[in-house]
Amino acid sequence: MELQCDICFVDFNLDRHRPKALPCGHTICFECVLNPALQQKCPTCRKDLDADPGELPDNILAIRMMENYEHGGAPGRKRRRTVKTHAQQLQRGVDAGRIVVEQLRQVVPLAVEALTRQLDTSVAHLRQVEEALQEELRREAADGEGALHQDLAEEQLQLVTQLEDDLHLLTSAECSVLVTEEADGAKWRSAPAALGGVGDMLRPLVLRFQADGQLEKVEDAPAPAGPAAYVGPPSIYSVSIYDTDIDFDGLLKVDDILRNKRRWKKTVRSLRNLKGRDSERLLRLVAPQLEELQISDNAVGPLVMEEVANMPLLKRLSVQLDVESNDFPDLPLQLEELNIRYPAENQLRCLQRMPRLRSLRVYGYRGPNVAFPPAPHGALLWLGVGFNSVRRATMWSLVRAYAPRLQELEIYWLVHKEGDDLGEQLAASGLQSLRRLVLDRAGSEPCAEVAACLLQRRTLRGFLAPHVEVTCNACDTSVF
Repeated sequence: MELQCDICFVDFNLDRHRPKALPCGHTICFECVLNPALQQKCPTCRKDLDADPGELPDNILAIRMMENYEHGGAPGRKRRRTVKTHAQQLQRGVDAGRIVVEQLRQVVPLAVEALTRQLDTSVAHLRQVEEALQEELRREAADGEGALHQDLAEEQLQLVTQLEDDLHLLTSAECSVLVTEEADGAKWRSAPAALGGVGDMLRPLVLRFQADGQLEKVEDAPAPAGPAAYVGPPSIYSVSIYDTDIDFDGLLKVDDILRNKRRWKKTVRSLRNLKGRDSERLLRLVAPQLEELQISDNAVGPLVMEEVANMPLLKRLSVQLDVESNDFPDLPLQLEELNIRYPAENQLRCLQRMPRLRSLRVYGYRGPNVAFPPAPHGALLWLGVGFNSVRRATMWSLVRAYAPRLQELEIYWLVHKEGDDLGEQLAASGLQSLRRLVLDRAGSEPCAEVAACLLQRRTLRGFLAPHVEVTCNACDTSVF
């Protein structure tokens, strides 16, 4: 009688190929038990091997049969079986090699075609941006320095962003690969390796993955998991600054406020309704521990925002900036809720560097148009935006950047709006997780045109998934 391992097809022996009984009842040799490719699973039934491989018991029945065979068996027959086993192993290699060669013959031309197409696309993008640059330089030379120009088209901004991302991928320092055969099959993982030499072949392939939407930009350190995410508009609850805290000249009475021990008997974590000149002085004092801040002044300048930018614990911010001022600093990147009017361009671009931002309202942006790539973070669940004809492309780009994870979207939109394409834009935005759409009718409470509003909301429902609720904040009713 001959006994062999069903995995390596080598005859069992009393050394490296000793028969081992698995907890599930199957038997394989000790050499295969130690094989890391099995990933601590039975190769036959895929059940987990909870015991240490070195502690698995012998299959006593198999060992007794081998011992009996050694005392009365035929050595010549055993050798012929071993030779046959070696031939079987070689045959498996031949069969696998033929399949590999055949598949490579089919795939390599397709890979060359895809990489050539990627090269042609990059060349076309480069020419478009070069032509746009030459046109812009000619316009500046003709109009003179300091002249105002129209903002770049959204398509041009997207090309610039695309080329910059492509450059980052092509100049990446290292790459790691994970390949899975099937749901419960073998996996191969490479350690992060520096790209160079033969590894340079990976660069254009990675670029092709990115162009096909199969590669997503992510942060090195994702935001830590916390409690259930809040879904709703930015909310700030805090101790208020009152009108009596402002003198006749509009100056905030910082010293008087600090002398009021009843207001400061506990560590200040939030501040509400901040207003008055010299408010940056108060902020400078409470900045280290402040977590929530609402500024009620309708024209906040750079000095106040400098103090806001230096708040290490700030999570919630509501502010309206001065449209006549420039040189605003970036916003704190640890924000979780943000309500901002008239943001600067650099502040708008900060949004995609905020890994914990889950609630955002942006109104009144007046800077140059910005094209947002897909958001690298999936924390944002609530978004409110206001549209104007000049910066319309920027706001839709912002919506699309966060669309896959958004659960609620609030849009400032009139009942009767010329060129109303809201439904088409929403349908094309990729709002896969949307549960609720709110139409903001600011200044129209109650809604003055209930019938027209209802008709508009019913029309919008036809562009969205059946489960999405469409409401008007002035009517306070969903489509019935």
